Amino acid sequence: MSRLAHRLEGIPGVAAVEVDLSDDGGGINIKLDPGADELQVMERLRTVLVAYGVRSERPLPVESLPGPAMSPLSPIGVKVRITPIEHGARVEVESKSVRSFRIVPASRLAIAQGLADAWSQVVGRVPTELTAARLENGVITVGALTEGGPKEGSGAVSDGWQTALAVAVGRAIGTVAE
Repeated sequence: MSRLAHRLEGIPGVAAVEVDLSDDGGGINIKLDPGADELQVMERLRTVLVAYGVRSERPLPVESLPGPAMSPLSPIGVKVRITPIEHGARVEVESKSVRSFRIVPASRLAIAQGLADAWSQVVGRVPTELTAARLENGVITVGALTEGGPKEGSGAVSDGWQTALAVAVGRAIGTVAE
C-alpha cells in the first residue's frame, strides 16, 4: 500500500481506499463508512491530496461564469423539486406556508400531473387534468384541460429540465405568467 493510500485510510470515516495514479485512466477511489460525515471526510481528503500535490490548493477560477439567473418561479414564491426514486419520482411543491408532494410513476405525463396536483394543493385550487407532456427542440410543452378550455404551457430546457417542466406546468394550469 502506498503512503498516500495509508494516509487516506487513516482519515476518520474512510472505510477503504484504492489509489491508481497511472496515466491510463487511474484515480483514487474512496469508500466511506456508513454514517460518515461526507463533507468533513471530503475536506480532510482534500487537505491530504493537496499535501501530496495530487490536487491544487484552490480550484482555478472560471472567468466567464454567469451570475445566478432569476427563475421564472421566483416571483410567485414557490420551490419545485423533482427527485428520481426507484420506478418513479417524488414531486414536491413548496410555498412559505404549504408543502405538498406526490410519488408518481416514471413518465413525463405522470410527473407533470403530479406536479400540477401538488401545485394546486399549495395554491388552494381544484387540480387541473393534464393531457400531454412533450419535449421538442429543447422546449417542454404541457397541455391542460382548464375551466376556460384547453391550454398549453411551455418552458425552455436551457433553464434546466426541472425548471422547464415546472414553468410549463405552471403556465398550463395558470399559476405562472407567460
